[in-house]
Amino acid sequence: MVDYSLETVVEGKTKVLVPDVEAFRKSPSSYPPSDAPVFYNKVMELNRDFALATLRVYIALYSKKEKLFYCEPMAGSGIRAVRIANEIENIFVVINDKNPHAVDLIKENVKQLHLTEKTSVYMDDANEIMVRHAAERNRFDVLDVDPFGSPSVFMDSAAQALSYNGFLAVTSTDMATMCGRYPKACIRKYASKPIHSSISHEVAVRMLVGFIATNLARQGKSTKPIFAHSTEHYIRAYVIAEKGITKAKESMNTLGFLAHCPSCYAIESKKGIINTLSKQCPQCQNKNRLLGGPIWLGDLYDEPFVSKLKSEVDNNPENYGSHKKMAKMLTLIEEEVKAQKTDAGICFFDLHQISDKLNIPSPKVESVIEEITKGGFSATRTHFRTNSIKTNAPIDKIVSAMKKVLNI
Repeated sequence: MVDYSLETVVEGKTKVLVPDVEAFRKSPSSYPPSDAPVFYNKVMELNRDFALATLRVYIALYSKKEKLFYCEPMAGSGIRAVRIANEIENIFVVINDKNPHAVDLIKENVKQLHLTEKTSVYMDDANEIMVRHAAERNRFDVLDVDPFGSPSVFMDSAAQALSYNGFLAVTSTDMATMCGRYPKACIRKYASKPIHSSISHEVAVRMLVGFIATNLARQGKSTKPIFAHSTEHYIRAYVIAEKGITKAKESMNTLGFLAHCPSCYAIESKKGIINTLSKQCPQCQNKNRLLGGPIWLGDLYDEPFVSKLKSEVDNNPENYGSHKKMAKMLTLIEEEVKAQKTDAGICFFDLHQISDKLNIPSPKVESVIEEITKGGFSATRTHFRTNSIKTNAPIDKIVSAMKKVLNI
């Protein structure tokens, strides 16, 4: 029985009850979602909107089943899973959380929305419920792993519980660790060394995808990233797990190491589970390059998926409260898809950072891109950081383009 203050919100096509988080604020500086009996964060609506949009596109492009078996093992308020049960046809939804207050709220929403026949609600440990579905005929077609903090302790169970050709979405809010503030913790959690620099968020996404790939490979499944994004305090990755030892080996061969020079900002990467990159920068001879990995050095996006996702959001704005933010991000990601077709896809160059180093004004991104492409190189914007570009031009060509645009 729900015995705390609630409010009604509408997300997508679904009207649900959620905690009235402001009623639980302990002080002006406190974080109300954490103070409430059940965690609900309005800011994460973009995350939930993308969860539904990507699921719709996965069903349209890649699903081979008439009815899908979905699980959210750490549902919190349950708003994402309830929306999926309410808005997606031909799907059965398993909703789980170990918080009894959360389970009571989820059951209340399931009841008021008449979703009893489409859902099962549990109060279990997340790993436990996933491991119980590790047998081949009992696996989930769609898994959404969205913990508060690091997803690392859930990846082995998720890899076991995901069906072949299954769709896996993973969120991490563990950004201080993955972006290099706590490198030892990062190595312990993800078996990867982070890079603490301007490119940290993309490195974090690639680290997460690489960690997912490692766990899936142990279960004889390959990793096909189809979409990913970095937004404010979290990162999110979506992959398809294809069946096959050979494909799993190919996924592992996509892991490698990356170097970022803190002096000239040059980037270098090389595939291989053992690092062969030097600490010395070949561009400026600085002997203290930042080395990170192993991380995923393959594509982060599937072009048909991103194109279809952009159409889904543009053509159905009524389904997504954050459709304007989604559309803006997807416009930038469509440019990143173009960068994947060249060797410009791995990380980016921050023009503000380079300008500060050179003590010159920061030029317009579009003008620098135009100048670089005139030189025969690829250059695009990126959603990872404003005023940054992905390009296969060497750092000296980037600097020359910036100076030319500024008439220096």
